[in-house]
Amino acid sequence: MSQDYKTQIFSTGDQWEKGGLRYRLDAIKGGGLTLNSSPAFIDWILKTDRIKNLQGLALDECAQIYFIDGDTVTKTRRLYRYELKSQVLEYITSIDGYDPDKSHNPARMLMDAFTLWVLDTVNRKVIAFSRDNFQIKYILYQSNPVDIGIDRKGHIYVLDKDSHEISKYAINGIFVKSFGKDHLKEPVGLAVNKDNSIYVIDTGHKKFIKITENETVKYSKIGDFTRISEDFRPEIITIDTNGNILVAGIDNNTESLYRFDSDGSYTGKIPVHDLSGRIMGLALDSKGNLYLGSSNGIAFFSAQQMFSTTEGFFYSKTLDSGIYECKWHRLSLQARIPQKTLLNVYYYVSDSASLKKIIDDILTDPERSTQEKAGDIEENIPAWVGPQTLTGNEITSKDMLFREKKGRYLWMKIGLLTFDEKAGPEVKRMKILYPANSYLRYLPAIYQEDPVSSEFLERFLSIFETVFYDLETDIGNVSDYFDPDIVPPGFLAWLASWLNLAVEEDWTDDKKRYFIKRAPVLYKQKGTRAGLEELVRLYTGKRPVILEHSRTGKPMIINKDGSFILGINSMLLTTPVRGFRLGDDSIIGQVALRDIVQSIEEPFLALAHQFTVMINLSAEKLKRYEKGLRQILDNEKPAHTIYRIQTGRGDGSDLFVGISTQIADYGPIQLGDTYTIGSGIIVSNEEQGGKLDRNSRLNKDTDLI
Repeated sequence: MSQDYKTQIFSTGDQWEKGGLRYRLDAIKGGGLTLNSSPAFIDWILKTDRIKNLQGLALDECAQIYFIDGDTVTKTRRLYRYELKSQVLEYITSIDGYDPDKSHNPARMLMDAFTLWVLDTVNRKVIAFSRDNFQIKYILYQSNPVDIGIDRKGHIYVLDKDSHEISKYAINGIFVKSFGKDHLKEPVGLAVNKDNSIYVIDTGHKKFIKITENETVKYSKIGDFTRISEDFRPEIITIDTNGNILVAGIDNNTESLYRFDSDGSYTGKIPVHDLSGRIMGLALDSKGNLYLGSSNGIAFFSAQQMFSTTEGFFYSKTLDSGIYECKWHRLSLQARIPQKTLLNVYYYVSDSASLKKIIDDILTDPERSTQEKAGDIEENIPAWVGPQTLTGNEITSKDMLFREKKGRYLWMKIGLLTFDEKAGPEVKRMKILYPANSYLRYLPAIYQEDPVSSEFLERFLSIFETVFYDLETDIGNVSDYFDPDIVPPGFLAWLASWLNLAVEEDWTDDKKRYFIKRAPVLYKQKGTRAGLEELVRLYTGKRPVILEHSRTGKPMIINKDGSFILGINSMLLTTPVRGFRLGDDSIIGQVALRDIVQSIEEPFLALAHQFTVMINLSAEKLKRYEKGLRQILDNEKPAHTIYRIQTGRGDGSDLFVGISTQIADYGPIQLGDTYTIGSGIIVSNEEQGGKLDRNSRLNKDTDLI
């Protein structure tokens, strides 16, 4: 029966990404969707009793906070550093020219590995301070700078309000170029994303201007500030580690913090508790935590997952059955829906090819934001069927029938909503089956004559059909459980056991699959040096050096002509039982190693059947891997052998001096262009000849003349 249906499946991350439009939803690693998450307000970490007139904010890699505070008495602005753990506030230096009338102008601060950049809007310049001693390195003068940004290569971008231009400077302060004059109308803020694209707040266009700079500069208008309100006035912009745009601004005389997607779609407001003043600075640490500076202190927002309470939607692309007036059968969902969350399912079917073209054009329009696309889809879909609502179960597998409508094309709409910021619903997998072909067809015609009873009976039989269909599908696809590339993750250990392999629980699924796929080759190499090396490499990620002791030395063979030199081409393993005694068993010029004839192999028994596994792991990693490593070696080594494990420093290299190292391209030391020490040097006995002083010696290649 499983062959009676065709399916459309949304399961992997790629299928969800290419299968439709996410609006206010985040992708789940491995496949699936959940609600947007945003920074969560934790507390005010520095109050106004220590800050009077904050104007700028920055963080270093150690999460030390740098800020500027205006002093109305000395008419200066003071640069401070605040250590979070110790709560020590340290004064660094002063900047002249504090103007209380312009105290509402944020002084943007940025930090790279060597420099602290400060935008001085009062004196219309950008100051570069050295991070070593906070001395001024250089100053960039502008007509009316309103914001600065820095990209991953260290380039500085200065936004000028009067010229409507962005000036680009190299890391050493040298001017590179200007751009944007004909595209910016009323720019007020600038930020640089991790992909080096530039986002400008433009209140004249009431949009973001996204600028990508490659061989040419490309401009695109995205987002729409009127989605918040007609009176919204954005002021400060920053971009988090996920590419989301955070904007501080004023709406109805109230200062607030707002969040947008990277395409400019408005996704909601971020609550800031007890905010009574102006927001004067935004900064992010390396973990994505947000710090907000205002006239009443510095607030900390954690990057831990806090879900948006605004409903998010997934709109599927057009699903084409290829059948005119197709009766779609059912939808199968796998989802996780905690308490105080819900999932809504909508659908629409039609035979209209013109509607298909409209929806397809909306989804593929590169100039429109996700928010705009979602609005356009809602305007063009006449009336969704639904919602079918799922609530309250931690793990849900839900099936629903498509009823009433018939049509070649199907569009799905999935809505996720939470009433608890700490809980988010997730949809993991969605499968659509078509065309409708229920168990009702196996019953006599009399059961299908009455439309009302026929419809009820069809829905009743679908309960059994769902169970049997899934069972038959599993049986029909049983071969999938023997393919390491597609076997479900929960069966990887089971499949490995069939091949007499042990996989560790903390391994990634990709590592387990690769290990299983290598099993036939490893089995052929069982007990060999190559096989052991590959197993250890798979397990630890480090390729070992296996040293077989019996091959470290060669037997000493005394030829008739006596052509051997002790210590050069021979090795003395042990002394005689009684030791050497001059005049008894040792004569100058002649040595008897043993006075009793013994087995030829006996001197090398100490080296036989032993090997050493040399692997460059730190003591900490060895402790983690040792149990499994010894289990692998015990199972795979030849039964009559013994081994020991020797580790390196764990510094990332796999080199052991004298074993896995080689000195290449070596040569004699030369004096000038023609002389080589140790070869061809003649020490003359004339007046200008060389002298032999202390610590000098003559070798066989040196002649005295």
